[in-house]
Amino acid sequence: MDRRNGLDDIDRTLLDLLQRQGRITNVKLAKEVGLSQASALERVRKLEERGYIERYVALVNAERVGRGTVAWALVSLAFHKEQSIDSFVGALQANQDVLECYHVTGEEDYLLKVLVPDISSYRDFLLDLLSQELGVAQVKSMMVLDTIKRETRVPMVTTQTAKPPKHRLPSKS
Repeated sequence: MDRRNGLDDIDRTLLDLLQRQGRITNVKLAKEVGLSQASALERVRKLEERGYIERYVALVNAERVGRGTVAWALVSLAFHKEQSIDSFVGALQANQDVLECYHVTGEEDYLLKVLVPDISSYRDFLLDLLSQELGVAQVKSMMVLDTIKRETRVPMVTTQTAKPPKHRLPSKS
């Protein structure tokens, strides 16, 4: 058992399998990890209760549903007071075009992942964001031309899958 986070190899394997195959049956899940169905189900329930599993989702092809334009926006706020930050964060949480928002270090304050139908919709998003009196001083945008890799899975390392370090110091003979 890993003392840092309370997970053992079976828990990590369960999490990995559920991330890869969210619709896997409990029968198959139990077989994959070598547990009874009841034990596997109980472990999954405990992982849910302890917050390791936040929710189950279907990954939708954004282009197929008319939202094929991805933009990353670096946002700098003019004011760093609690009220203005709360207003900004609240507006982002309510906006369906913002998929992700990160409070970051560096010159900018926030990094947003925005998903819209097209460039003009992104322009409208920016104008709305800037006109809501949210204290936005500057926005730097990056438009995604092509997605090379998109992964939602958090890597799980077990004692069986642990790899030796890539760079080893030469041994002294």
